[in-house]
Amino acid sequence: MTVPIPEPTARVLRRVQPVHTAVIFAAALAVGVLATRQPTLAVLAGVGLLALTFFVQVGRRVPAYALALVGISLAGYAFLGRGYAYFGVPPLFIGELTMILGLIGAGMAVWQGTRLRHTWGLVALVVVFIAIGLRSTLPYYSQYHLDAIRDAATWYYSLFAVIVAVLVVNQNRFKWAIERYGKLVPYLLVFGPIALWTTNLFHSQVPTWPTSGGEIVYVKAGDLAVHLAGMMGFLLLGLVRVRVGAPAVIQSVMSRRHEWWWWTVWLAGTAGLISSRASLLSIIAALACILMFRPLARWGKLLFVAGAIFSLLVVINPRYETKSGRELSIDGLMVALESVAGGTGNNAVDGTRTWRLNWWNKIEGYTLHGDYFWTGKGYGVNLANTDGFQVHADQSLRNPHSIHFSILARSGVPGLVSWIALNGAFAFSLFLAFVRARRQGQIMWANVHLWLLAYWLAFIVNASFDVYIEGPQGGIWFWSVMGFGIAALELCRRGEEL
Repeated sequence: MTVPIPEPTARVLRRVQPVHTAVIFAAALAVGVLATRQPTLAVLAGVGLLALTFFVQVGRRVPAYALALVGISLAGYAFLGRGYAYFGVPPLFIGELTMILGLIGAGMAVWQGTRLRHTWGLVALVVVFIAIGLRSTLPYYSQYHLDAIRDAATWYYSLFAVIVAVLVVNQNRFKWAIERYGKLVPYLLVFGPIALWTTNLFHSQVPTWPTSGGEIVYVKAGDLAVHLAGMMGFLLLGLVRVRVGAPAVIQSVMSRRHEWWWWTVWLAGTAGLISSRASLLSIIAALACILMFRPLARWGKLLFVAGAIFSLLVVINPRYETKSGRELSIDGLMVALESVAGGTGNNAVDGTRTWRLNWWNKIEGYTLHGDYFWTGKGYGVNLANTDGFQVHADQSLRNPHSIHFSILARSGVPGLVSWIALNGAFAFSLFLAFVRARRQGQIMWANVHLWLLAYWLAFIVNASFDVYIEGPQGGIWFWSVMGFGIAALELCRRGEEL
């Protein structure tokens, strides 16, 4: 798809093109002279010259290519979960490649004149969060090397918030992105649960990537729950019809006549989540967020289908025991809900709850009341080992099952404060924008802000009980949703139509 270049940018490119040509010609002559004396250096210089030539030729398209790769990667993480993260050659995987191209594209977009005039405060908070994370990483790189870089993904994935915001605004692709998400919904509703059950039932038979050896499909219950929450909000708020000129097949599939079927598919997709506290709470939190601010007019189909399926499950009472000892059944659902408030008497459920609480209490002790108040333990150290809560023989667990305590343990109190400030300001900005849009009669903008707020809340809830945002399948999605929210706030304040 060809993306038109704004006229101011085109004028700049016309001015600088002769300069680029002259520079490349001079560099080529220099490489030719160098080849007579230092052939090895000439080869390296030639490779660099080819890269420079390629960049000059396609440079103006880099923001569009970067945004396209971000979209492809988000779809990959949604369908394949952590499996998509293994696509690449160690230690460089698809997430890092996407971020590098995204940074180049965002940098060029800023050079072309794109500015986030109305949301600079949120961008500044992201920069502060990154700066604190960097301060807690650099001193430990010499000791932990690749582990420090891997753990630092907790904070450097926040670059996606800036990347997505800048690229969406620069390429004028906000409505286009919503439309593409709407096209993705039917497929993810069907194939998301299939990927989850494939991971749970056929984990050892799942094919692996030839270059990294990681599973191609690896979807956890919490991963799917967050996206089910996002899709639920998208459907409830009617955003699938955000564009009047959307393709007829999409309008037909997602029409009111077909909503019965899609709500049935959505609820069937939650069957694999009923034993997971974090998954259930993620969906419930998003539901509560939307219910709090929207009337019940569009809830009838969902509530009716939910009641019918729940009644059927009570009568049939299917049971399936997972590898962790939890039971997928109506009784398992009741136990999971009961465990949120306290003990249940079920060892498989209560054991993980006690383990988390003990670890969190220890982190509080050595940060809020200990020697790591200002600095944390840094990025690179295996917290599960040093804190004494490792549960895997291969020592693969590195972070506590909570993004808040992970940041507190690694970045200290300053890191936690910057994390809370950033997320609090983002959520409050979305809420104010929602209220403002409703008062002005901009219903679609109001629905977009509310949908993003509910989606963000689902991410936060799931990340509060699992290692989620620390990894690419959760982190890149979370920060991209925040970036899309920043773009929404920016464009709405500019008076853009939706």
